[in-house]
Amino acid sequence: MEKIYKPKTNKVINVKQVLDSFRQEILLAGWDGVPVTEDDIRLAINFSGSEKQFKDVLLTVDLEHLASERDPRKIPFHPAKIQNIQKPAEVSDKANRFNCVQNAMKITGKVRKNLDSKIRYNKHKYTFMGSQEQTDLEPFSEMLLEVRFYEPFKYKPGVRLGHPKFHQEFYVLGSQFLSELRDKIYCQCDMGPFFDISEDPQGDLQKKDELRPNSGFFFIHNTFYNDMRNPKNFDYSEVIRNWADKQKNVCPLKIGSMHETKFEQLIFRLGYPQVYQHHGNCEHIFVISDCRLLATSDVLERRRYPILNSYAFPRSIPCNICGHCEANYIVKNSDQHIFDPAYICQVCFRSYHYKDGNKIGQFEAFRFLGTKIAVKEDDETDGRI
Repeated sequence: MEKIYKPKTNKVINVKQVLDSFRQEILLAGWDGVPVTEDDIRLAINFSGSEKQFKDVLLTVDLEHLASERDPRKIPFHPAKIQNIQKPAEVSDKANRFNCVQNAMKITGKVRKNLDSKIRYNKHKYTFMGSQEQTDLEPFSEMLLEVRFYEPFKYKPGVRLGHPKFHQEFYVLGSQFLSELRDKIYCQCDMGPFFDISEDPQGDLQKKDELRPNSGFFFIHNTFYNDMRNPKNFDYSEVIRNWADKQKNVCPLKIGSMHETKFEQLIFRLGYPQVYQHHGNCEHIFVISDCRLLATSDVLERRRYPILNSYAFPRSIPCNICGHCEANYIVKNSDQHIFDPAYICQVCFRSYHYKDGNKIGQFEAFRFLGTKIAVKEDDETDGRI
């Protein structure tokens, strides 16, 4: 796929190989383990000075200045710290006639404009990690990956209908299986199936069948990792692979099993877009934004991984009738609405579409979960949100 979407870096990471290389360097250095405490560091470097001299050395050392030729190029990204970049705007003669422009010029001597006003990263939340009940993970014993997912969006070649919006970011251990991460990902499609309830709006949601198909795959570095844990699941990637076999610009695509592949077995490029697809055509772009050793500052409790680090702050959709309440239903193919689909709140839905409990007119209605559910229930009940 690199022939079509050319990567910005040629550095391909093999997680297990990187970890094995680090362990080999530790052995060659003659250390029993990675220096963690200050005393360990002092012994490792055979420092012969006094304790005060050693503390002075620690104060002058900055880990940000340490680097290796093998380190891939990495651009730090912190959504909460993004600020608008401003530069002076050119003021035309017509604009100078306005009092507001004249006042701005008197106060600052220039008029500024935002260069990245379309970028909106401020509507997201970080999860609260909380205290650790037990520390059963050794620092620097395995790799930690940061995986960032984006919301699905409409795309048509040559036409910009949407753009990727940040959705969720997870910390996952290299020793965990891909299926463990999939079970943590939240998507509204997972709350389905959704069906027409216009005839019986009071009816309960259809109960989920544990054996219903729950197919999906991760596409990472020319390999489809399918979720085949459920006997009813099927290979979504088959039709794509059949199409790719007939293309000249697409290299041969491979398949793997999601529940049999660990993250430490992956080969990938940092920051290169990958695809997570499930429920038919629900596609999420995701990137592995960082791959590093597990540090002492990380959560050292294995049961809590994969950890949801941050997620997009929910945006409510107002009712198309009253404009005040949040929408709870989606109405389609209606002979009474000017919007199709129309987003309707619970009060307007029942008062506008039913009389004495009977359906009025022709329409289809579907429950709309909105954005109330930002994370999965197991994360909420664990006290970390």
